[in-house]
Amino acid sequence: MKPVFSKASPDDIEMIYQMIEHFASKGLILRRSREEIASNLGDFFVCTLGKKIAGIVSYHNYGQSLKEIRSLAVAEKHQKKHIGSFILKNIISLLLEQDSPKIFTLTYSPDFFIKNGFYEVHKETLPEKIWKDCSKCESRDSCGETALVYRG
Repeated sequence: MKPVFSKASPDDIEMIYQMIEHFASKGLILRRSREEIASNLGDFFVCTLGKKIAGIVSYHNYGQSLKEIRSLAVAEKHQKKHIGSFILKNIISLLLEQDSPKIFTLTYSPDFFIKNGFYEVHKETLPEKIWKDCSKCESRDSCGETALVYRG
């Protein structure tokens, strides 16, 4: 069965929420409320195998020159099967079609992103992110996330 990458639909909100909640409870990604997912649904994508969601991703648009990959998660039963790389390559391709942006992510899994063409940078080189999310985060003073930028 081949994976399919597509824009998320309103029918996907609950599954996206459950997948994010599952990995957020393990401290691997940041929580997103159902309301936040619904209000940003246009920025969410799903990877399906058959009729089941195998993985998810979203992005945040900081303008023409900067895009953030967020909430990348793969269902545990589909991990180690290249689904994450498939999702990442598709979202990068989509973002590069729009503009020629700097694409970045903050993650607790830097090795995965490095294997997929990213390199580590200091968070301070991403002031838009710092002002949008990091300055409000309860873990801002002890953040374990790594900032990475796509080599493109």
